[in-house]
Amino acid sequence: MNTRGDTAIYLLCLATFVTFLSAKLIAPILPILAAQLGAEDLSLASVSGAYVVFLALFQIFTGAFADRFGRRRTIALGSSIAAFSSLLCVFARSWEQLLILRAFGGAADAFTGPALLALVAELSGTRKGKAMGVFRSSQGLSLIIGPMIGGGIAYFFSVYAPFFADFALTLLGIALFLLLVPEARRRREASPPLQSLKFIARDLGLMKVAFLGFTETFAFAALTSFLPALAVELHMTEIEIATLFTAEAASFTLTNIVVGVLSDKVGRKPLMLIGLLSSAVDLTTFFFARDYWQILLLMTFYGFGSSSVYIMSSTMAVDILPEENRAMLFGAFDAFMDLGLVIGPAFCFTTLAISGWTIDYSFPLMAVPSLLAFGLTFRLKETKA
Repeated sequence: MNTRGDTAIYLLCLATFVTFLSAKLIAPILPILAAQLGAEDLSLASVSGAYVVFLALFQIFTGAFADRFGRRRTIALGSSIAAFSSLLCVFARSWEQLLILRAFGGAADAFTGPALLALVAELSGTRKGKAMGVFRSSQGLSLIIGPMIGGGIAYFFSVYAPFFADFALTLLGIALFLLLVPEARRRREASPPLQSLKFIARDLGLMKVAFLGFTETFAFAALTSFLPALAVELHMTEIEIATLFTAEAASFTLTNIVVGVLSDKVGRKPLMLIGLLSSAVDLTTFFFARDYWQILLLMTFYGFGSSSVYIMSSTMAVDILPEENRAMLFGAFDAFMDLGLVIGPAFCFTTLAISGWTIDYSFPLMAVPSLLAFGLTFRLKETKA
């Protein structure tokens, strides 16, 4: 990246940090509020997982919107709708209402993902690994700070207070996007979303890369759904739940920049192999965890593996995707990759419901795709030019 490109990326990351920070304020609060509203066991996990499921389902369409109407405008629209859906959670009177509002928030945030990735790709120049690492680190930093702030606000004020803070910070993030972040190129007419799906599906290399990313979203969505339920079962407080998410986010963030820069030097494939193996071993070990400190340690190690897989799948996609209709194609690529956000929780829910197994059995199930992808990666071509 040149100096101008560096500045644009850093401004983009600042706006992204504020926007993601707002969303993560409520992460440790949702399981507590859902439990107060009558959710338990699998229904408690469904409230935590609704957001990521609908985020995945809608991204296939929102990338085309960003290509046609502009990245910044799309980000502002999606973030605004998500902010209002979060605020409405204050008025939920049942866990079912809370679930619907979180699903709506996920659909709204689906507008921001493809637009953000397209901006990073267009502003990054030749050092795509570094740009993606810096960008993902800004997201990761919000994951570190957000849950702790949200947990603290809930502890000192009320369980509803983080939702108001989420709303206010989102408005600030929107303002930063509109004021600081440049539109990378003029808007163009976008092709139909289904055409972009066909483009991705016909490219075997992209499909393999999407599957690698799928393994991480599969595990992450399932972990996000089932870990809060396990935490409530172990009688953890809001602060303890927030600390679990913060530990994972800190590891994720610290890994992002290092992995991104290193991949520009040694290639994407070696780092992908390390990340997949680390995630699979870590998730399987969750089965044996029985107290807060063990889970805290495992969440810290999970951040390392998930970061390596996630950033490498995104960077490999940047290496391969053409510039034309890039946001739409990223939306389609993410739609394939983010099928894991839907399938991960659904697979674990269904298996546990049919088998009658307890929640701790869900964690080894999360590791299965990572183990399959580890073998696949050996046959994958290096994408770094």
